[in-house]
Amino acid sequence: MPFNPGKEKTGGRKVGTPNRTTSTIKERIAQLVDEKFDSIIDDLEKLDPQERVTVYLRLLEYVIPKQRETRIDLSTLSDEEIDTILEKALTKMEENENESE
Repeated sequence: MPFNPGKEKTGGRKVGTPNRTTSTIKERIAQLVDEKFDSIIDDLEKLDPQERVTVYLRLLEYVIPKQRETRIDLSTLSDEEIDTILEKALTKMEENENESE
């Protein structure tokens, strides 16, 4: 049945419903890693230091999200909005300094 603009899509998965195949594969990979964890660690220890660091860095990509540059066009903000942003930033900086002490 061809797509008709203006008509609502019917059938199929609801938004946010995970793909069954993807879920199954993720479960199997998690099970494999869980079962073979000790041997994976042993294998990592056998690598030379440079290779080991490379593996660690690649694994970190799955744990720590990559940072993206964010740009704000201040010319579109009012003076009050700029003041609010600055106050929040200064407060956050002070909180971080207090936590590190």
